[in-house]
Amino acid sequence: MDAAYATDRAGESGLAFDTPVVLRSSRDLLAAVPYLLGFRPRECVVVVAVTGEGRVGLVVRTGPADRGEASGGDVAERWDRTDVVARAVAGVGARLALVVLYTASPPDQARAREAAGVAALAESLGPAVDVEAWLVGPDGYRGLDCVDPACCPARGRPVSELEHGAVGAAFVVAGRAVADTEQEAHRVRALPASVRDRVAKAAGRAARAREAAGDTTRAAPRGTARDELGHWRAEAYGVWCDLVRQAAAELRTCPDGDVELPAARLGRLAVALADVRVRDAVLLSLVPGAREAADRTAGAGGDAAVTRDVEAATARAIARVVDPRVGVPPDGATADAARLVLEQLVGGAPRRWHAPPLALLGFLAWWRGDGWLAARRVRESARQDRSYRLAALVAGVLEAAVPPGWVSAARGPAVEGASGAVGVTWPTVG
Repeated sequence: MDAAYATDRAGESGLAFDTPVVLRSSRDLLAAVPYLLGFRPRECVVVVAVTGEGRVGLVVRTGPADRGEASGGDVAERWDRTDVVARAVAGVGARLALVVLYTASPPDQARAREAAGVAALAESLGPAVDVEAWLVGPDGYRGLDCVDPACCPARGRPVSELEHGAVGAAFVVAGRAVADTEQEAHRVRALPASVRDRVAKAAGRAARAREAAGDTTRAAPRGTARDELGHWRAEAYGVWCDLVRQAAAELRTCPDGDVELPAARLGRLAVALADVRVRDAVLLSLVPGAREAADRTAGAGGDAAVTRDVEAATARAIARVVDPRVGVPPDGATADAARLVLEQLVGGAPRRWHAPPLALLGFLAWWRGDGWLAARRVRESARQDRSYRLAALVAGVLEAAVPPGWVSAARGPAVEGASGAVGVTWPTVG
């Protein structure tokens, strides 16, 4: 199950809008779904939760991944996480759950096949949450259980009503685009071949330097020689900090597609992230107020007292990510710069170095509230290294539908209803 949580903190979620997008009905919510996802869903179930405070607090996609199946997918697979979906929806204080079934199957067949799953979800949510079920196909949309042919013709109303109405126009004005597939929306751009070649050569040099530093440190008598490996780690972490600063400065003046980071430094960083100590320092550097813990993590040697101090500082920093009592969102500018650096690593470095930056991208996407992007990145990380622990940890958090700490404390964008309609004011979506 992939989920995204909403936020009112402009600039901190990565899907921020300068202009509110107002949704006044269930059909408006239907029209908004592709813009909330960033791509057109296929053969899946999307649940939009509207909270008791009048906010869209959660968007969940569950079922087979968007691979463009025309067969309707595995119904059991789509609905086997009903309990997890229900907990996530209830966790944001929902009063309405809009359940949208996307399928290319004939409407009658889809309605018969999916009705039991919708009923199970409604039962799990209980009487406090109203459930509206809709069916969207390539050519038509309709209420799943609507029997009024004037409202919902047998083959549905034209999808063009959703795609070309005022809601879509408002999202476009707000700067939100829709890709045709999830793959297109989340594709990492490959760097030019000449740049990839320079990154690979730099990675080879960095790997040899790392091995030599480790050999020197292991061969030296304890306490009598400089910690060459620790020095290598500290310098490598410095490369990360320099690249993030450069990316942040360039993003202020040009789009990310035009930013060119130094190939030699990308190659060195690709190897450095394979070192767990450096990777942990990089992760901590993203947490507001945790820069000292990150610096100490990168530079800590083998001294037991220092290690204990670093572990305690790390625990406090991680609490600022996961604990609702002290949870904070990522800083928008820092997160954008970090994402750019990590994506250029994936787009430029040899595949054997991809697991760490992909896992970090997954962690960052989850922290920003973008569960479907997080799920995709950790799946890509696992394909490169099935044993990579950070990817497995993020995947476990996603499977359990655990939101970031700041999301649990905040509750998403505002909704105002009039005469029974649902009106959603969406200044920021994450």
